[in-house]
Amino acid sequence: TGDGGAMTLTAGKTAGNNAVGGAVTIAAGQASASGGTGGAMSLTAGAGADDGGAVSITTGLGTAASSGTMTLATAAGGSAGDSGSISLVTGDSATAGATGDVSITTGAATGGNGGDIKLEVGDGNTGDGGAMTLTAGKTAGNNAVGGAVTIAAGQASASGGTGGAM
Repeated sequence: TGDGGAMTLTAGKTAGNNAVGGAVTIAAGQASASGGTGGAMSLTAGAGADDGGAVSITTGLGTAASSGTMTLATAAGGSAGDSGSISLVTGDSATAGATGDVSITTGAATGGNGGDIKLEVGDGNTGDGGAMTLTAGKTAGNNAVGGAVTIAAGQASASGGTGGAM
């Protein structure tokens, strides 16, 4: 009848100069060295009759230096296997709604360069190199327009400079 209980997992804080705050490690179980599959890990927000719960993963703020780095990576493949895949997928929409957007954005710079975005596919060793496909969405709607693909180089300042190359 009321709200569900909250859970907070917090590592220790430090007040010492040049000290490091406590780390939080959550690890799934390891399988036997002679065989088996390592334990899975799932981070899932709650379902709701209205909106579902959000998942937010944010690195730490550096008040006098850089914020923390985030790495999303799969482990290298074993001697007879492939490395894992990464899927970044939004859910399908119901009868009257749009699907979610995917946005990969670097922040705006103040007194420095804007951050880069690099999309690169892997080289093949004895097989083919990886392919890259960029496809806009199609539509089945009458009088609707399929998705556009726009690639534009950066503009220069109106007071001087050179626009980015294509």
